[in-house]
Amino acid sequence: MIELKNVTKVFGNKEDQIHAVNGVSLTIHDGEIFGIIGYSGAGKSTLVRIINQLERQSAGDVIIDGRVMQDLNKKELNSERQSIGMIFQHFNLLWSRTVRGNIELPLEFAGVPKEERQRRSRELIHMVGLDGRENAYPSELSGGQKQRVGIARALANNPKILLSDEATSALDPDTTEQILDLLKHINETLGITIVMITHQMEVVQRVCTRMAVMSEGKIVEEGTVRELFEHPRHEITKRFVQNLEETSSIEELAERLKTKYPDGQLLRVTFSGENTHDAIIADAIRKVSFPVSIVASSINDSATGPYGVTYLHLYRGTDSEYNTFVESLVNAPVKVEVL
Repeated sequence: MIELKNVTKVFGNKEDQIHAVNGVSLTIHDGEIFGIIGYSGAGKSTLVRIINQLERQSAGDVIIDGRVMQDLNKKELNSERQSIGMIFQHFNLLWSRTVRGNIELPLEFAGVPKEERQRRSRELIHMVGLDGRENAYPSELSGGQKQRVGIARALANNPKILLSDEATSALDPDTTEQILDLLKHINETLGITIVMITHQMEVVQRVCTRMAVMSEGKIVEEGTVRELFEHPRHEITKRFVQNLEETSSIEELAERLKTKYPDGQLLRVTFSGENTHDAIIADAIRKVSFPVSIVASSINDSATGPYGVTYLHLYRGTDSEYNTFVESLVNAPVKVEVL
């Protein structure tokens, strides 16, 4: 388990201080894929470097499996770092080394015998889908292949934690999906805890179960991916949570609908899990006599299952019928909000 307790990182002097990380407290559980999302300059990359102590915090505690990281001596810290792998945005490969040579590099630093290094590199090359490319150099690889080498290298020392710092930002959408599927497979088969640092909401949506949103060095919102997608509270989160098929935000869509349908009632209905496939709205419509229109809708997949949002326009009948309709939805159960 990773615990961050009131972690702060200050750059600069007393006259000109920048709080890159400002009082962050987080708990990341063993075996989960946890997303930390924020815009450029939010402090998320500094935070991930604090986790493995490549960057020392100005205040606060970093505790991994009960060990207070800043209290370790140099030898103990180097040993602990071997159990924390890291994947970088721009791969950070040695261009003079082959795929095999790059993967074996951390094993060389750890003093692993040559025969064991070669055995481990063969395992990892197969795991990340690079069979037949063992002797290729980085200049001969695509961006996705380079990142696969980076992932294999990060796994070389059998880490218990994998830190991914914008690992998909330099990749095209199709390759991003492939890399995310690979990371999810690694998490499921090896049980490795993965911390995903990203500014891409679709990355968090696809593979993470819980997430935190950073802004100006602080955690402004935290929860399950489903909770934050369905009910974003902070303005930064609302900016991130957009309909993937629209360019407008949830709030902008709601305002457009209220302008377009000034009469009657507008409801925002949020589905999640198995009830995304049920005929909940149709069942509710059968119980009332007034017209109901679906004016906007989307269903997306996440790491915890499908979720969807549907906007309904009700031509209000009697209060009794209206209450019957809403109660039918709530009892389904889905979440209902009046716009």
